[in-house]
Amino acid sequence: MMGQSFGLPTGAIVRRIVLPGALPAILSGFRVTVSIAIVLLVAAEMIGVERGIGAFVLSAGNRYDTDALMAGIVVLSALGLAMPWVVGLLERKLLGWR
Repeated sequence: MMGQSFGLPTGAIVRRIVLPGALPAILSGFRVTVSIAIVLLVAAEMIGVERGIGAFVLSAGNRYDTDALMAGIVVLSALGLAMPWVVGLLERKLLGWR
């Protein structure tokens, strides 16, 4: 309402007022969602596909190939650590005003 009273167009209100106000909640939700998405992706790969990191880890475990199993787990761990780190970088870049 304040933006409208100053005569800002709708696009400017969304870009300058609504989006910066909603961005902390959006990025917080994105951080949680990314972690859950990785877990669900790997679980889905273990169940239904022949290729992918989840299928690789599952087949290595079934073959008792500990080297390949550990390599897959390390890749998944790195992915699990990297994605929230990237979201944290986005938060610091986009929410520097906080």
